[in-house]
Amino acid sequence: MSIDGGRRWAVVAAAGAGTLVALVAAVLVVNRSPAAPGEPPPPSARAAADPRTLVVDDGDLVEASGQVLVAPGKPARLCAPAPVPAIGRPGNEPPTCSLGVDVTGVDPAKLTGAGVVAGVTTGQARLRGTWRDGQLHVTEQGPPKPPAPVGFDDTVPCGAPKGGWKPGGGADNNAMHQYIYDQHPDRFRPLRIAYPDGPPTGATTGPQPTEVTVVEVVAGDTAGEEQRLRELFDGNLCVVAAPGRPSLARQEQLREQVSAGLDPLMSDPASGIWSVGGDDVFTVELMMLTPRLYEQLNAIGFDLLRVEPWLRPTVG
Repeated sequence: MSIDGGRRWAVVAAAGAGTLVALVAAVLVVNRSPAAPGEPPPPSARAAADPRTLVVDDGDLVEASGQVLVAPGKPARLCAPAPVPAIGRPGNEPPTCSLGVDVTGVDPAKLTGAGVVAGVTTGQARLRGTWRDGQLHVTEQGPPKPPAPVGFDDTVPCGAPKGGWKPGGGADNNAMHQYIYDQHPDRFRPLRIAYPDGPPTGATTGPQPTEVTVVEVVAGDTAGEEQRLRELFDGNLCVVAAPGRPSLARQEQLREQVSAGLDPLMSDPASGIWSVGGDDVFTVELMMLTPRLYEQLNAIGFDLLRVEPWLRPTVG
């Protein structure tokens, strides 16, 4: 888990109607504090699909899971798992979703966890069908698929020192953090926390699992840097060479490069992009990959992007 995650953009859906995407507001979230190692990391972990196979054309067989809203006198709607504003909705107001697609052929009686809220039937489902004229025409309905796990690298690439790892995580790392992030960002990658005995689970009170701070050195003398870092930090430390991988400084350059191309798209409600995050490669979470959006993202460079559309083509 990275101690300092890279810049993360997020698009927050606003209430409203529309076949594909209604009004959205772009929110920029800056680097989080070094004192927040418990925050979930940006999406990563699973292998990226070839973006060309994710493009949705009219007439394609597609699939998605999510909340379904069936309101009287309106098309049923399948909602995307996008974040929403942290504003309470009155209890008597019908539920809505702005980021989603209109669907035909859904059976409200077969929704998982079906209920009625202010006259609107709600529930969860996996819907498969044909994408045509801006709507999903359902041919198959089933329980929703669970979301893919968000993974992070929690391995310790060093053997335990003589006497074993110290319990806990060690002393405050501000001095080491300043040395790496502020003084020499061209030499190091982001610090990350690893757990030699497994990551924390369950209650946060009481004894916590052993933590090891992993430092990757991309330039310079790794042994010399380790000696210097151990003068600044007396906790569990694992220092490894990572030649050729992007440094903190290079990652910032990549963020600026990607941001220049993505900011206009994230300001455009029609793009359906609701979040972007990452360090070396940036994961783009979005409604669906249309042919036009494919060309726009391709101009930025798919070598820097991993696209994760919610509504995607399927086979069989």
